[in-house]
Amino acid sequence: MEYELSDFGKRFAGKIGIAELMDDLGSALSADPAPLMLGGGNPAHVPEIQEIVRQRMVRILDQPGEFERLIGNYDTPQGSAPFLDALTNLFNREYGWGISPENIALTNGSQNAFLSLFNLFAGRFEGSPKKQIMLPLTPEYIGYNEVGMESDFFQSRKPHIEHLDNSFFKYRIDFDTLSIGKEVGALCLSRPTNPTGNVVTDEEVERLRTLTRSAGVPLILDNAYGAPFPNIIQAEITPVWDENIVLCLSLSKFGLPTLRTGIVIARKEIIRLVSRMTSVFSLAPGSLGPALALELVQKRRYYAGKP
Repeated sequence: MEYELSDFGKRFAGKIGIAELMDDLGSALSADPAPLMLGGGNPAHVPEIQEIVRQRMVRILDQPGEFERLIGNYDTPQGSAPFLDALTNLFNREYGWGISPENIALTNGSQNAFLSLFNLFAGRFEGSPKKQIMLPLTPEYIGYNEVGMESDFFQSRKPHIEHLDNSFFKYRIDFDTLSIGKEVGALCLSRPTNPTGNVVTDEEVERLRTLTRSAGVPLILDNAYGAPFPNIIQAEITPVWDENIVLCLSLSKFGLPTLRTGIVIARKEIIRLVSRMTSVFSLAPGSLGPALALELVQKRRYYAGKP
């Protein structure tokens, strides 16, 4: 007997690109030898990082009561308070952002963060037309595609393609065709862009900041691979944040993908909403990722960053 699925259920019964990608990645790991897993947010194993994390785990195990607290106590829906404090100190010291722990929330991975953020800013609105998430530069991350809880959730723009020497080229935002209408609830951009590796320049980000600020919509920057960590890019860029930016980071590409730790930096009212959504979706974010990365952030020993 087949049960009738809701419209919500039908969204997951058809073809889902990110599900196929993750199935392929998981199946590939059973090969002997397993390939280097450089896609799907699952980077290659970095022995130096793994050794640092192993040493941190040993210190947790050796400290009376610490392991028991780690596995037995929920953090708040916003996430581990010591890790939020360490991130706050890092960003203020390095970049002068002037944030507080109330500007940061942890989620169970970046994918979980985008589920919350996209549906906060797009979809149906009482008394006004439906709004969409704009992707100002494509190709873009396949994992965004099914995150929206409504159909026709996105609009996107084709890039301007700059041809370089030796048959190389670069995707650039085509600002001549980019306008933000009232049907747009937020802009989202991955930096570097997944899967092309294209890094949007500081100048392009500044122009997007001006456009979104004028339109009164947030600019969501997905820095899961970018600066300030893990900084897996070949271009020099400046990490930016202000109260019109929602900045998303991750410990996955840092070398801890299975711990599912996403980081959202935004104005306080957005952080409160994201935290409340986390409480509904999963009660609280996981504690192990923040515990293992705490000393790295406190000592500025984050991958590809300062020693």
